[in-house]
Amino acid sequence: MASGFQLRVRTGPRDMERLPTADAALGRGLFELLSTALGRGLPRPAMMVLRADEVMQFDVVPLLGSPDRVRRRMLAAIAGQEGVECVAMIGVLRVGTRKGGPTSLAASVYLEWPNNRWWTAWQPLGSENELLGDAPRVRHAIDGWPRPNGIGGWFAQARRERLRLRVERPGHQAGMGLVH
Repeated sequence: MASGFQLRVRTGPRDMERLPTADAALGRGLFELLSTALGRGLPRPAMMVLRADEVMQFDVVPLLGSPDRVRRRMLAAIAGQEGVECVAMIGVLRVGTRKGGPTSLAASVYLEWPNNRWWTAWQPLGSENELLGDAPRVRHAIDGWPRPNGIGGWFAQARRERLRLRVERPGHQAGMGLVH
């Protein structure tokens, strides 16, 4: 029996002052949006699709319970849409050891471009869900860092498997608040 899920998508105009095109500036802008959202509670994980003049925000929580293959293909199909400049995965992640060791929460932003370039920033959260430390840790492909495990590769998979999500758009939605 096939199982399904519904994804909530919000769309709005891209504010180039808050979400510029330069890699590091865009990453910092998104991390600032995430930091602001933390003041209202733990934000739900979201995938943002950035185009020249538009931002789409996909609530990815319904995908988290899906089998790994389904989740990866769906994220790749989202990235494979026409006209996408880059995608970003934004939210709070549980980080730690995989073998049942201690874990903690971290605010995280991961950006990826169609040429497989990526940029990421993360910062641990304290017991009150406040950011710990002076600044997020930043890594990116152009400095030779390996891509973080378990995330990304969406554009390559979309090309390899010819995946492309088709979305019927009702138009821009008034009052869209990026990152929750």
